[in-house]
Amino acid sequence: MRQRCSWHLTITRLVPSVPGGRWLCAIAIFLVLMSAFWACGVFDPHVPDRQSGSAGAALFFSVVLAYTIPVLHYISARTCDAIAALVPSLEAGTAGLAGLQRRVWHKPRAWFLWVLGIGLASGLAHNLLLFGSASELAHGFIRYPYVAAVVVGTWLTWILITLALAALLDNARLMAQLGRATRIDLLQPHRLRPIGTVAVLSTLMVVGAMAAFPVMFLDRELSAMAYVPGLIAMAIPMFLLAALPVWPAHRRLSRAKADAITELNQRIDAVVAGAGSPPAMMADDEALATLAPLLTYRQELMQMSEWPVDLGVVTRLGFYLVIPPLTWVGAALIEKLLDTFL
Repeated sequence: MRQRCSWHLTITRLVPSVPGGRWLCAIAIFLVLMSAFWACGVFDPHVPDRQSGSAGAALFFSVVLAYTIPVLHYISARTCDAIAALVPSLEAGTAGLAGLQRRVWHKPRAWFLWVLGIGLASGLAHNLLLFGSASELAHGFIRYPYVAAVVVGTWLTWILITLALAALLDNARLMAQLGRATRIDLLQPHRLRPIGTVAVLSTLMVVGAMAAFPVMFLDRELSAMAYVPGLIAMAIPMFLLAALPVWPAHRRLSRAKADAITELNQRIDAVVAGAGSPPAMMADDEALATLAPLLTYRQELMQMSEWPVDLGVVTRLGFYLVIPPLTWVGAALIEKLLDTFL
């Protein structure tokens, strides 16, 4: 058996096992980070380099990290619930339930090292992009505590967000595998909805993180390069998290539905051909009794959704997807008003 690293469980242990534990974790993370930034002078209005020691960026780091860890814990728990709901429909039954749920919380060591490397490299690249050169980055880091705090905050945010997104993507791959192995029951397609639930929750987590970006707009001297890389890095996984888990189940549902409708059409054609012309068939009670349930079943199949997602949930997801752009527009309008009246 491959050696596994329980980093994911370690992070989510920050959430205490008490009622409201996720809220307590979020508040604690926010207060600790804000206190650290405050102690380093990030929120001092007289700092000489507001661009490198951005108070808006520090506030964003505190908000997004306080949001990410508790929500990651919540989605991981819901993913385990979804797996438990799907396992009875698998060919293997419930025998592998513990192993499947363990994969949600524990990742292979090689996976962890790769993801950590990507987060470190991304944080370094972003810091270099902001400072222009390694020498300027090193100079600001060594000379000014508030610059060092924002540099470390940038790195920490990239690392933890990368780890969280990679964990969600790995869990999405797991749900896609289950979608390929789950028995398809056209009479009870709701049994596949746990797959769609995981996809929607994972997508909403990214939407929530993206909605926090306007916090940085409070610092009007901040360059667009402070937030554009992060937005791009989140937007791509967001679409993958929405599509990857549900696509295999969708293809299987679509194929099974098309095959069933084709078979029903053949049976309907056979009944009609045996009864003769429509006037003769109207007088054939046996043919009508045979035909009626076939037509009803075909109508039900044609109305059945080919996606393992509740349509009401999809509608709400579409609404939530417009929240980040609306918050960005609102922040821009507020900034314009402040420029006008101040």
